[in-house]
Amino acid sequence: MLEYVFLLPLLSFAVAGLILAFGKWLPLKGASAGIAVAAWGFSQAFMLFVKAIQGTITLPYEMSIPWFSFGSTQATLGVYIDGLTIAMLLVVTAVSLLVQIYSTGYMHGDPRFKRFYAYLSLFTASMLGVTLTNSMMVFFMCWELVGVCSYLLIGFWFEKQSAAYAGKKAFITTKLGDLGFLVGLMVLFYATGTFEISKILELAHAGGIPAAAAGAAGILLFLGAAGKSAQFPLFIWLPDAMEGPSPVSALIHAATMVAAGVYMVARLYSVYALSPVAMDVVAWTGAITAFMAASLALTCFDLKRVLAFSTVSQLGYMMMALGAGAYTAGMFHLTTHAYFKALLFLAAGSVIHAVHTNDMREMGGLRHKMPITYITFLLGTLALTGIPPFAGFFSKDEVLVAALARNPYLFAIGAMAAAMTAFYMARALVMTFHGKPKDAQKYDHAHESPAVMTGPLILLAAVSVVSGWVLTRHEMFEKLVNFEGALPFELHHVSHSAVAIFSSIVAALSMALGLWLYKKRPDIPALVRETFSPVVNMLEKRYWLDAFFLKLVDIGDYLGAFMFSFDFNFLDQIVIDGWAWLTLKLSRLQAWLDDHVVDAAVDVTGALTLSAGRITRLAQTGLIQNYLLIVAVAISVFAAIAFAG
Repeated sequence: MLEYVFLLPLLSFAVAGLILAFGKWLPLKGASAGIAVAAWGFSQAFMLFVKAIQGTITLPYEMSIPWFSFGSTQATLGVYIDGLTIAMLLVVTAVSLLVQIYSTGYMHGDPRFKRFYAYLSLFTASMLGVTLTNSMMVFFMCWELVGVCSYLLIGFWFEKQSAAYAGKKAFITTKLGDLGFLVGLMVLFYATGTFEISKILELAHAGGIPAAAAGAAGILLFLGAAGKSAQFPLFIWLPDAMEGPSPVSALIHAATMVAAGVYMVARLYSVYALSPVAMDVVAWTGAITAFMAASLALTCFDLKRVLAFSTVSQLGYMMMALGAGAYTAGMFHLTTHAYFKALLFLAAGSVIHAVHTNDMREMGGLRHKMPITYITFLLGTLALTGIPPFAGFFSKDEVLVAALARNPYLFAIGAMAAAMTAFYMARALVMTFHGKPKDAQKYDHAHESPAVMTGPLILLAAVSVVSGWVLTRHEMFEKLVNFEGALPFELHHVSHSAVAIFSSIVAALSMALGLWLYKKRPDIPALVRETFSPVVNMLEKRYWLDAFFLKLVDIGDYLGAFMFSFDFNFLDQIVIDGWAWLTLKLSRLQAWLDDHVVDAAVDVTGALTLSAGRITRLAQTGLIQNYLLIVAVAISVFAAIAFAG
């Protein structure tokens, strides 16, 4: 089985081309081919997961072929599979399959239905390439393809100016982080002499990478992760990415693309573990991101954007866990979060598909019209907020335990983010599904989504309920995904049960407060918004981060205009054109001097020579008596001079 795993990304690439070229002649305009390949990929991933848990396959497994060489380095194409790879592979294939099934209903009737499925397959292929490759060079190539697919899918409805803008914003913001990734990759290659992941990990385990080089490479690579996984301050693109179709939000911005940065840090964790500075950068960036994004969701009225801010916050949790030394906890939360956040996005898509608005102020009472969507959204909410025994309870508590073991301040930030998460999800639940309908026309139009959409919701809801408990049985996930290296710092002893009880109480109280306020006393939130309007304005302006980056764009535009003016008006007009003008004038002066001075002097010299010649020629008579006369005169003169003296 392992020897054929390389086919997973290749088949997805192939089916993307097949759908583009022949989709209109295929069943469901090519969606059937994409779903078939996704189903086969999930079956392979699930069998690998089962065999890895049973211990019937030997890990890590690596297979590669020569690609090309440069200098003394041989680049390869191949796969590297360990427990981390299998965990991520299961997430990518499962979410991709369910999203593609769901999309047949959500995107039904869209004029670019075929293109949408081609993009989905290309995105899945790119993510599988990131997950499976044994080379950081190929990793970066697939990483960039993921960014391209994200741009295409976010701006899929490019007729909307907001969607086109959001696609460009996502692409440019992530590329800004990718500049750091590329430089970090070069630093890592300089320190190790290879792009092969297995060799990099071996060198890191053996201490063969200097700590300074590991720290520099880790921080620079983390800039790329901050872009892809929407970490502070580069998370500004993710809320606007909700302009894309809801299945895109579930596939890219809940489970897969945004998890790529977390996966990259985990993939190279042995390198990060060599540098306490790099680990602290990851941990504190994650903590700040978790808190800020959770606070931004408190005042947001766009249902999908609430979930987007929640995604950013949970990604911060994952990064905080990795930076705090909890490798397994970070990846465990990535795995469980993928399922319940995909569930929440697809449930939100079901609502939006029914009422044709994202604004929760135009919803309300939908639990009566959409019972399946409501129940699955509720289960996803309970999983996200960490209420036991749902999946988020198990993974979130592991993150908080790790934060407390590393630094009490990290734990405090994580706990506040958890409290805000429970509150804003209760708010979203009430505003969307409870109370009286706020728009009678939209409410009357609403109906439950078809089975092709509710089926994936039910499956994801089931996974969101049981996955945390299942994966912790007999330390299943820890045995699959475990870091065996040494950390660059010591961790304090922490009581897991105490943290679990504390976090559960905080989540339950925060959720109860949100339910009570928005169901029974909606006047209080309105009063709070009015009383603390400066704070609300700051949150609605996203801490002015968008304005800050737009100001940087303005400064860049100003510098560009200045450099253009400097280049055109000074370099071109004065330096280059001025030098040409001066050269032309000097050449004309030189020509005048040549014509009127040099040539005249030459002509005068020639004329004088001719005149002197003519005068001298008069003395050449050819008569001897004249010559004797001249000689006699000369002798007489000399004699007179001599006697006079």
